[in-house]
Amino acid sequence: MARFALRNVNGLLSRNEWLTVGGALVLSIVAGLLTAFHVNAVITFVISGGALAILAALVGLATNQVGSRLGPGATGVLQSALGNLPELFVGFFALRAGLIPVIQAALVGSILGNSLFVLGLAFFVGGLRHGTQRFASEAPRMIATLTLLAVSALALPTLVFYLHAPAAGHEDGFSIACAVILLIVFIASIPVSLKGGPTSVP
Repeated sequence: MARFALRNVNGLLSRNEWLTVGGALVLSIVAGLLTAFHVNAVITFVISGGALAILAALVGLATNQVGSRLGPGATGVLQSALGNLPELFVGFFALRAGLIPVIQAALVGSILGNSLFVLGLAFFVGGLRHGTQRFASEAPRMIATLTLLAVSALALPTLVFYLHAPAAGHEDGFSIACAVILLIVFIASIPVSLKGGPTSVP
């Protein structure tokens, strides 16, 4: 029975996927041991970064596997919700350590990476493979609006602080309010995303 179950599991994952899972497990354990024994910080950082990169790839792989059964709309929601889990954990531990600049740099890097690098790369590769690409307008408009809202929520507390606005003494509460609003907007956008958007292309 155990051999049959193991054979079924082997059939579900390819060799590369097994290597990804094994690499993530090994590097995570090594990173934990290096941290526990206070080994050289540079070595610990490199190993932890490698483990984090493989874990991010593993999350993306799992999301694609689940999303292939749920359709494009649900896949997009899963990727947006789970694709940034490694960054979320990094942010959590960095906040506990008081490393605010690390969080700020990670947020800016994530926005620039997803909005410019990933989007530009998708356009470039898609153009090379399929030529002129056409998109339905409703979904990109919604994504652009959500992105603008997210950038505004990040910028407002900073502007309030540096411009010495009347709310300058309440940056923490203002930031929490912006975060709650973003979470509510994200949850409200899920039903629209699950529908997959319009199928007609102008």
